[in-house]
Amino acid sequence: MFEFTVALLIVSGTLMTILSIMAFQRRSSPLVLWLMVVTICAGIWDFGFAVEIISPSLQGKIFWANVQFLGITFLPVAWLAMTMHFTGQPRRSLRIIPALGIIPAITNIVIWSNPYHHLFRGSPYLVTIDLPFPVLNNDYRPFFYAVHAPYGYILFAVSLFLLVRFWKRAPAIYRRQRFILIISLLLPLLLDLLYVLGITPIPAFNFTPVIFSFSGLLIGWSVLYLRILDILPLAYETVISDMDIGVIVIDAPGRVTYLNPAVERITGVSREQAVGTVASQVFPNLEALWDSTGGNTELSISQGGEEHTYQIHRSIITKGEKRMIGQVVTLHDVTERVKLYRQVEEISITDPLTGVFNRRVLTDRCEAEIQRAIRYGRSFSLILLDVDNFKAINDQCGHKSGDDVLRAMVKTIRKRIRANDQIFRFGGDEFVVLLPETSAADAMETAGRIQDGLTNLSVGDEQKKHMAIYVSQGVTSLLPGDTLETLLQRADTALYQAKEAGKKQAVLA
Repeated sequence: MFEFTVALLIVSGTLMTILSIMAFQRRSSPLVLWLMVVTICAGIWDFGFAVEIISPSLQGKIFWANVQFLGITFLPVAWLAMTMHFTGQPRRSLRIIPALGIIPAITNIVIWSNPYHHLFRGSPYLVTIDLPFPVLNNDYRPFFYAVHAPYGYILFAVSLFLLVRFWKRAPAIYRRQRFILIISLLLPLLLDLLYVLGITPIPAFNFTPVIFSFSGLLIGWSVLYLRILDILPLAYETVISDMDIGVIVIDAPGRVTYLNPAVERITGVSREQAVGTVASQVFPNLEALWDSTGGNTELSISQGGEEHTYQIHRSIITKGEKRMIGQVVTLHDVTERVKLYRQVEEISITDPLTGVFNRRVLTDRCEAEIQRAIRYGRSFSLILLDVDNFKAINDQCGHKSGDDVLRAMVKTIRKRIRANDQIFRFGGDEFVVLLPETSAADAMETAGRIQDGLTNLSVGDEQKKHMAIYVSQGVTSLLPGDTLETLLQRADTALYQAKEAGKKQAVLA
């Protein structure tokens, strides 16, 4: 029993030393560095306990027990730090790690100065009756039970909580890796708890460092076989978690297996609500997120009272050549791009001076109204108008006054037509007004209202002179066989007749 126990401790300590060397060789991330600290602490515990067992004297055993606590006290802190990095906790949470080492540091000071105050141990002694070898009974005092033990168990409990939660959220491919870490933490934690409660096969003997040989084998298998320190899956997880682009992983039956924080922010659905649930139930109103029949689509989502546009991209995950095992859906915020596109589009179809649609849009809208009128047998009219003596206005008052005239005229016309009527700048001082479902007689009435409104309007120049605005108008209505060209040609003829007849009037053609 004596030789076997010492051998197990030496094997466990050796495994921890090997793991610490491997971690040091791969020290490219904080996660690996904290794993190295964990294995160093566990190795100190293992080797220290082996020497404690071998030491024949009480003072020798107490000394090596104190050495062990250099690893024991900092092990929960290192394990929690490793777990926090492994589970991708936010940076603000990681800042607390250095502060967590204060209690272990104080504990070691109390331990090594114990002969002066006996806060950690009372009167330690050797137990030899009915035991295979002398065992140190530490006779722990209040500091051990009130500070050291609860503090360590709290940190281990937080580590276990983070690992279990992380395991539940993990894609299936990574669950085995994370389950190994949970088991390697649970085994020594349970044994240490039994030791503190006094439930051990050998009284006052802590089997926890012995079990580290098995935990070491588990972690070693994870490192060598499951490649738990492989930077690629860790990098993927870190990058995906930090991305502004939303990422959702859906398995073949349509269940959500993963979503990153960006999706939680975009949709308001938490990871706890989504993972394991069918996507159509998680996002019932956002069909583009779970409808695998669609390709790349756009989706509008209201966020904080504002409408955001997201481009939805779907990538199929296959195993082999044909078998689909899932899909990755990404949400890329293209709101600014859509706004910019709309602004550019608006600039391209809008007259910058008056704010009305330009001639390019007139062609499409007028042809659409013609087809609609023909299809439903309804009337349709238009007015072509221009400003009388516009050149004289520019010459006498300046081009700025000419621009003011056009803007004021458009503003007045909009007040004199219906909401479904449309005004377009045809060119220069010429404008076209489309009048859907309007007969020739009604169109002439509209032209009269426009003329009345403009007659009472005047625009001042820089010299405070005033000049009334007058327009000539050519009015026409849709006839059988008409096209956009024939309509505009008739309206232009009527406009010319209005000019010839003395201007300031409307002529129907």
